[in-house]
Amino acid sequence: MLRQPHPEVAAARPRRLAGPDTLHLVLGGALVAAGVVVGLLLGGWLGLGVGALLVLLGYYFVVLGIGGPHAWLEIFQEFFNM
Repeated sequence: MLRQPHPEVAAARPRRLAGPDTLHLVLGGALVAAGVVVGLLLGGWLGLGVGALLVLLGYYFVVLGIGGPHAWLEIFQEFFNM
């Protein structure tokens, strides 16, 4: 038999719906698309730099939307463990 938490303890916990965070996913996708477009419009090294910064910021929000607030830290750690 599973133990049920005390009602006061259960009420104090914040409720989070399972699944991805749509706002962060949409914002991240828009930033990735904007980074590509701005980078192509500016062209050259400036376009590459500005586009890369916007795309990385977009990736951050996409990962935040998929995995929650600690997902980016886990990906960062795995990147440097390679």
